Formats: sequence, structure tokens, C-alpha cells
Amino acid sequence: MHAGHEDTIAACADAEALLRAGRTSAARKAARAALYTEGPDPRLYALLGRAYAAESVEGHADRAEAVFREGLDTFPDDLGLLTAYTDLCLADDDPARNRRAPELAARIRELAPESPHAVHAADGAGAPRQPSTGRVQRHDARLVLAVIGHAAGAAQQAWDQARSRPADDRTAVLAETLTALARRGRAPLRLLIRAPLAGALACWAWFVAVLLAVVALDLTAWAGLAALLGPGLFPLLHRVLGAARRRALARPQVAAAPPSARGTFPPLPPVPPYTTREKTAAAVVVVAVAATLAVFVDYLARR
Repeated sequence: MHAGHEDTIAACADAEALLRAGRTSAARKAARAALYTEGPDPRLYALLGRAYAAESVEGHADRAEAVFREGLDTFPDDLGLLTAYTDLCLADDDPARNRRAPELAARIRELAPESPHAVHAADGAGAPRQPSTGRVQRHDARLVLAVIGHAAGAAQQAWDQARSRPADDRTAVLAETLTALARRGRAPLRLLIRAPLAGALACWAWFVAVLLAVVALDLTAWAGLAALLGPGLFPLLHRVLGAARRRALARPQVAAAPPSARGTFPPLPPVPPYTTREKTAAAVVVVAVAATLAVFVDYLARR
């Protein structure tokens, strides 16, 4: 049954305000609680799915899609739900979801061809994608480390800022990230954050050089495992950053603390898009790695 009374409207407004403030975990909890107490409502399903989609946490895109599908099972013609699901499909890197977006947009145009929802869906295919939470996280950590230098000191200043702005998820993620990077033994990960392009090129250059050395010197194939020491840093960094995001988004809500005597750093700027230099470097790495793997596989076949 469509819950259209004032409590549902108030719950939607509260969840929307939390989502716009960047408090995605709190928005999820508010929307889910309202669905439990007030019953199914397309606006609540849309808000819950959007809150999941706003978090670059493993599995949350799948959860967002499940929420949208559940809502559309009950409210198949709701424009807000269809639009939110279309946005997820356009923004996600999953090709299957990308292919679903035109079908959803066509359904919106069929239901309300002149509506703002139809215009939004039509414009969405050409709209620039927002940076992922992971990219924002790496950008912020790199920016603060470049200004402050020492990871532990940068983490302390970020925590001071986060405590004075408890509703700011972005600063909380930054504080958790810098704290994780400041731990002993994580200097290689800090280098990948400080100089991502140079670090990535160095890691993959090591990979290519080791495999080519194995082939040139006719070494045992097991020696090729040393090539993984470079690119093996990337999944480690991914796990560290993902854990920091989860801790930040699961933090308890507290009252704002007074500003620290040490002062605060300026507001974090928008994340720029990938540069032509970064895209070219990525293409060069892909070609070099593919060629090296072909040579190495041929070497193994001849042994």
C-alpha cells in the first residue's frame, strides 16, 4: 500500500537532507527505518537506492540495484524510481547496467515524454560521470599530503577538522585514510598516493622488466613471480582504502567539537577529471603489459 501520509513525507525529507549533506550511511538508515515503519513508498525506495549508489563500497551498487528492482516490483511506473535506477546504470562501470540504461530511459519517455524526468534521462547519457568515492579519497589524501607532508600530522589535522564537522563524510574518509596510510610499513602505499602516475609506471615497469629478464636470461619460470611485487601493491592499497571508507561511513553520530587551536585546512576542492597524460600513460601500460605477457607465455611454451 502506498504510504502517502505526513510521516512518510517527513521521513523522505529527512533522508533527502542527509543524502544531500553527504551523510549516506545515515540517509540509508533513515530510509530503511521509514520503509519498515511506514510501509512501501517509491520515494523511500529511490532514496535508499541512491544512498547505496553514492557510496563506492564493494557490493553497494548491487544493493542499490536490488532496492530499485524491489521498488519497481511494487511501483513499476514510478518516474522517480525509474530515474534513480537509470542514473545508477549510467554511472556504474558494469557493462550490463550500462546497456540497461537506454531501456529505462525509453520507459520514462513512454510514461511521461515531456516531463523533467524524461529530459534528465535523455541528457544523462551525455553527462560527465561523477568521480568515484575511491578517486575522491585518493585525490584528497594526495592533496593534503602534498601540503602538510607528514602523514601522521596530516591525519591529526584531518581528525580535528572531522570532529568539528561531524556531518562531513568526505573529511571523515580523509581522516581515516591518512591514519591508515601513516601506519608503519606503508611507505610504498603512501608513495602510490603522493605520486600516482609515477608510482603506477614504476610498478608496471618492474613487472615488464622482470618478465623480460626471465626470458632473456633463460631463468626458471618461477622467477617470474617476482614481477608481481610491483603491481601487487595495488590490491593492497585498494583494501586499505576500502577499509578506511567503511570505518568512516560507519562512525557514530556525535556533536560537533570546537575548532582546533592548530587551525583547519581549506575546504577540499572538486576532483578534476583524468588528464590526457594519465589516459596516455594507462594506454602505454596496457600495451606494454600485453606485449610482455605474450612474450612470456611464448617462452613458457618453448621450455
